[in-house]
Amino acid sequence: MPFALRGLRVLAGGRRQPAVSGRIVGSPPPLARRRVAVLIGFVLVAITQVAVGVAIDREWSPLRDPVYFDKAKLLRTHGAFLPGPAPRGDKPTTLLLVGSSRTLNAVDARAASEQLTTQLGKPVEVFNFAQAGAGPVTNAVYVRRLIAEGVKPDFALIEVHPVFLAGQRPDPPEGRWLLPFRLRPAELPVVRAMGFPAATPPTHGPRGLVAPLFEYRFLVLDRYAPWMLMDNNRLNGGHEPDDWGFARLADAVTPRRRAELLARTRGQYADYLPGFRPNGIGVAAVRDTLDQCRAAGWKAGLVLMPESSELLGWYDPAGLRELDAVMAGLAAEYRVPVFDCRRWVPDGETIDGHHLAGTGADRLTDRLVREALAPWLREAP
Repeated sequence: MPFALRGLRVLAGGRRQPAVSGRIVGSPPPLARRRVAVLIGFVLVAITQVAVGVAIDREWSPLRDPVYFDKAKLLRTHGAFLPGPAPRGDKPTTLLLVGSSRTLNAVDARAASEQLTTQLGKPVEVFNFAQAGAGPVTNAVYVRRLIAEGVKPDFALIEVHPVFLAGQRPDPPEGRWLLPFRLRPAELPVVRAMGFPAATPPTHGPRGLVAPLFEYRFLVLDRYAPWMLMDNNRLNGGHEPDDWGFARLADAVTPRRRAELLARTRGQYADYLPGFRPNGIGVAAVRDTLDQCRAAGWKAGLVLMPESSELLGWYDPAGLRELDAVMAGLAAEYRVPVFDCRRWVPDGETIDGHHLAGTGADRLTDRLVREALAPWLREAP
């Protein structure tokens, strides 16, 4: 043994020294630490999932039906629609519009408020509560929610979307838009009673508590990380409303673009226009809405929004005649006015056959106020 090594051994007392490790004496081994870290991470993820699930279930978070909750929040900034002390001056007459994107993009509620105030000589406030993708069943659900929340307009104009009344097929057209997870558990029996085939979604069961971030993954991204969505394809993209609930579209589109959008419209409704018969569950949903309005003291009216000559030509003519009879029957049964605006706007002022360009919305709002709303509000008891 070399002299240097023998000297080190002597200094060490002749004993071989243990190898030095990086582990601190008394600390758990690395594998144990990793297991603890994994367990802590699992617990934190579980707590987060349950917390999010409870927040959605209790509606502290708007993720169950964000288009409704966002619009309801906006409506609450208009105190005239809510119970409570009247604002300074005379309490305005209030008119609530309920319907689909056809109404959302067609009636400028702020302009209508100003025009009605001028024409009637008293304050009138209009709010556009229409939502993209809403049909008669969605309208019925939303009216029930608003009534439960204490919203009380003097008048309510309810859009009837003809395609959503189609009953010649077993699958209702509104099923493509009103997904069951948007409904509260108590609302499932209500829509099923109308005939709407709403299966109980997983979000209403244990998965809604243990995996809500997965079940609502698109809505989480849409609200909190929209930059992660491809092509900015947001839930309410293109339908962001102003303070009165109106979403104005472009004033015009090129003929080529209009043709593309018109073809898209035909593709959306292709299954329901041939052989069209307005005898589906949408009719029961309209009746439910009118029943709820009458019980809550809302003076209701019905409206058919503009459709281009191309779109009107796609319906079965016999079905259109039946639609006129259905609307007349509802008017007589519930003693409500029906405003048929289907031919009030030139084809060129629709961007896709049924959504109005900005100029079309201006035209419709002016005419609707002058020929329908002002006489209705003036003459109603």
